[in-house]
Amino acid sequence: MRHAHGCRCGDRLPGSARRALRARACDHRRRWHAARRGVTLDQLLWLSSRVAALTAFFTLAAALVTGQALRSAMFEGAVRNRELSNLHRFLTICWVPFVLLHVLTMTMDSVARVGPLDLVIPFRVPYAALPVGLGTIGFDLLLIVGVTSYLRRHLDPVAWRWLHRLSYVMFGLFALHALLAGSDFARPLVLAPAAGVIAFIAIVSLARLAFGRWQTTAH
Repeated sequence: MRHAHGCRCGDRLPGSARRALRARACDHRRRWHAARRGVTLDQLLWLSSRVAALTAFFTLAAALVTGQALRSAMFEGAVRNRELSNLHRFLTICWVPFVLLHVLTMTMDSVARVGPLDLVIPFRVPYAALPVGLGTIGFDLLLIVGVTSYLRRHLDPVAWRWLHRLSYVMFGLFALHALLAGSDFARPLVLAPAAGVIAFIAIVSLARLAFGRWQTTAH
């Protein structure tokens, strides 16, 4: 900004004030360029993390429901076991890359500051320690379920079955992680279907236990 005589106003200011003025001008220029670009890197990472997390959550829920349907008398005859089994296998593989993308974007986020050790050791992150810690435990269970599923042929069937049931604990931890840490779950359009999915899985799990016990008693 210049006066009529052509001198700059900033030239009459002390050195510290001139530096502060230049810093403020640089900050305004950075914000202006960021606004012109539309989306900053941090915003892109944040959006990618949210989309990946929501996709993984609902895909995992579908995988659990199809897995329950394969072993529950409630759905007997509703669909062909072969088709349902293929869908279940597809879903169990499909949701994992979205979890990995969510984890990767979190490690690159300058706000969360999640390090490699924080991915497997819970409650180390100062930012949202409880929600992130629950997500870390869920990720640990994901590794256990994934590795044991790959080694299924080498494990005792009963042991593998109990290890595979950790998927339900994992889903519960991911649900708590999403409810406590996910800003999207404060929106009714996201919270309503998520709550419906959680309730449906809980009801089907209880119904599966009831039908299984009834069949055992009948025979």
